[in-house]
Amino acid sequence: MLTATTLHRTTTMMTTTTSRIIARSMKHPMNNRLGIRLNLKKNYSYSSSPTTMNVAAQTSPRLRTTASSSSLVASRCINNNIYPKMRSFASSSGSGGSSPSFSFNQFAMFVGAGLFTYGAYYVVQTQVMASQPLSSDNNQPVPPQAAISTRIYFDIEIDNKPAGKIILGLHDLVVPKTCLNFITLCETGKFNRTSFHRVIPNFMIQGGDYTNHNGTGGRSIYGGNKFPDENFELKHTGPGIVSMANAGPNTNGSQFFITTVATPHLDGRHVVFGVVEEGWDIIQKIENEGSSSGSTSKRCAIVKAGVVE
Repeated sequence: MLTATTLHRTTTMMTTTTSRIIARSMKHPMNNRLGIRLNLKKNYSYSSSPTTMNVAAQTSPRLRTTASSSSLVASRCINNNIYPKMRSFASSSGSGGSSPSFSFNQFAMFVGAGLFTYGAYYVVQTQVMASQPLSSDNNQPVPPQAAISTRIYFDIEIDNKPAGKIILGLHDLVVPKTCLNFITLCETGKFNRTSFHRVIPNFMIQGGDYTNHNGTGGRSIYGGNKFPDENFELKHTGPGIVSMANAGPNTNGSQFFITTVATPHLDGRHVVFGVVEEGWDIIQKIENEGSSSGSTSKRCAIVKAGVVE
């Protein structure tokens, strides 16, 4: 696994190599003839639009000197009309005059080295970020955001084998209509033998489609099958949040989901109505059967649902 120390050492090595290439290019006699001289004591104006090297300078302080130097050199070349001279020298050198062409190659080399430095840094940085675990409050369910009046249980099976029991606490006082819908569906056996049809690791597990069993169906207890969003007072603050799935604003039915990480981007879009109180290890087992597409490797089902007396 790459660490911050490895990233620091790698970028330092790449920056040092690029600096040496630039220094050697600047010492070449032909560069002095063309007017390309690195002088950091002078302030040259250059375009404020971000180039590849400027982006590298913004990314890491250790790349800032190399990137700024390259930008200054490129600016000096443009201001002094150097590029046409280089092309002229390179085209007129032929087989006998190698010095001007060599000088142009040197200049191209240290510019290419700067691009390579940024590209290598980006790759290393991406790998370091990918190796870090997602933040999920130590992967434990968050505490309730409001008072709990009713508790629901799910008896769970994974691959047709008993896996345990999940207990959900509902916030009846904050979203009474949403909770009544969920409680009634549990008491009337609508969720019995239904599956968690969509499971995405490091995101959520989704169930409640008791009509089509694939995420396209489900009905509420209210007329018209769907009912409006009650309110968005409660937030998706971390793992263990129970929230209504929908197909857009005011399309709540019977489908619900349980988060396995914080999902603040869902605030104001889905109605939170409960939290996991027991059986978090069961939810993790269900999560392990999921995939990035949402399909599960084994059937994860609610055998029976009801109200805890």
